[in-house]
Amino acid sequence: MHLFPISDDCPGHFENGKFMITKAQLVMEEHWEIRRFHLWYMEAARRGLSTVTAKVPAEYFHLDADCTVPIEFHDMARLLRREDLDVAQVTLFAL
Repeated sequence: MHLFPISDDCPGHFENGKFMITKAQLVMEEHWEIRRFHLWYMEAARRGLSTVTAKVPAEYFHLDADCTVPIEFHDMARLLRREDLDVAQVTLFAL
């Protein structure tokens, strides 16, 4: 049983290059930042990317220097679908 709505444009599991959430959710429910990210993701996936790297300023986690973290599109899909969130995913999304 899927807890997430399935449609032709959005399968019940993540597939790189397919919609992470349904078009209806993008248009009617999500904030513009999510829609903007999703448009960027679709273009990045079309070009063959499956991961993005984010720079994390040192002061966010009291580190000696800035660092970078890889974020897989699969993890972003799970976050947008609100599936099995853990502290690391929520922290990264909040950056």
